[in-house]
Amino acid sequence: MTSKIAPTHLIFLAIAAVVTAFISSSAVSASAQLHNLVIVAPVAAAIAVLVVFIAIRALRQPREPQTESDKASDLASTFADLGLLALFALFCIALTPIGFDAATFLFVWIGVVLGGERRWWLPPLYSAAFTLLLVFGLGSLFPFPMPMLVL
Repeated sequence: MTSKIAPTHLIFLAIAAVVTAFISSSAVSASAQLHNLVIVAPVAAAIAVLVVFIAIRALRQPREPQTESDKASDLASTFADLGLLALFALFCIALTPIGFDAATFLFVWIGVVLGGERRWWLPPLYSAAFTLLLVFGLGSLFPFPMPMLVL
C-alpha cells in the first residue's frame, strides 16, 4: 500500500493555501486594524487548519493498490474534474461579455451534461430553473447591478 494524495486534491489544497495567504497578506498590508481583519483572520486561520488537517490525513491514510481499470477510471475522473474547472474559468470570463444569466444558464447546462445526464430535456430545464432562482434570489439579496442578456 502506498500513501499518496490524489493530484486533484493536492492542486485544490495548494490553491486554497495560496489564495488564503494572498488575501491575508493583502488585508494586513492594507490595514492591520482589528476592524479590517475581524473576518479575514479567523477565516484564514480556519482554512489553514483545514488544509493542514486534510493534507496530514491524506498522507497518513494508505491507499489500496489500484488495478488497471481503477487507474483508467481515476484518470477519466481527473480529466472530468479539470474539464469542469476549465468550464468554470470560462463561466467567470463570460460573466461580463454575455451576461450573468446567460453564462449561468450555459455553465449549469454543460455541467449537468458533463456530470452524466443523458435525458435531453433535463439539462436545459434544470439550468433554466437554477438560473432563474439564482438571478432573482441573488438580485434580491445583493442589489449589485450585473450585466444580463435576457433577464
